[in-house]
Amino acid sequence: MRRLRPTDGTAVHRRAAVYHMAKCRKGTTPLHSQLRLEMKACYDQLKLKARETEDGEDADVEAMADVDGIEVGLENVIRDIDADLAKLDRLDPTLNAQRAVFPEGYGQVIDPEGSAQREVLPALEVRLGAFQSHAEIASQLARLDAAEATFAAVLTAVDATGTKVDVLFAEERAARQAIRVQLESAHGRLRDLYKSRPALAEAFFLNEGAPRRAKKEEEGPKEPAATAPLR
Repeated sequence: MRRLRPTDGTAVHRRAAVYHMAKCRKGTTPLHSQLRLEMKACYDQLKLKARETEDGEDADVEAMADVDGIEVGLENVIRDIDADLAKLDRLDPTLNAQRAVFPEGYGQVIDPEGSAQREVLPALEVRLGAFQSHAEIASQLARLDAAEATFAAVLTAVDATGTKVDVLFAEERAARQAIRVQLESAHGRLRDLYKSRPALAEAFFLNEGAPRRAKKEEEGPKEPAATAPLR
């Protein structure tokens, strides 16, 4: 029997389990039926856990998409703030508002990504607060606070989905281990059953290393054999 390794994927474990169950179905003793039922329980659990992992990964991708979308919205608020500060400076050049809030340009504020984006916002809000007596800037401050709160929420959500995927995948690996344990148990019990010819037990286990049956090639109409020219 080729023993599966912890590094073998779920598909490998499922093939080994299905092969073993199919072989046991052909068996003629109560042991064969029992082994098939035991493996069926392990197989069903692995299928369930693999599906849960896939669903968790899908939810994680959706959460990441939400983060990306909300982050773009936050960055657009910052761009709008920069534009309003430029308008203030045009009305009153002595304010120097745009340079005071974005001394190196707003690109320095929107370049960080993910949680790093939130780290630059408190200092931005302090600098922007110096101009909140202007109605348009006060309005933008409120927008910025709301966008940051929404961004914080989706970052928390994506952290949660990522953690859940880790947990689900750990459960999937545990289900793989149960397959391996069952195969080992079945191997030993079948060898005990075939005491005089223990090698017969090997037929109940998939040997991935064995050459697979070659597919029959499609043959087209054969070309007629060439004939020698008449002389």
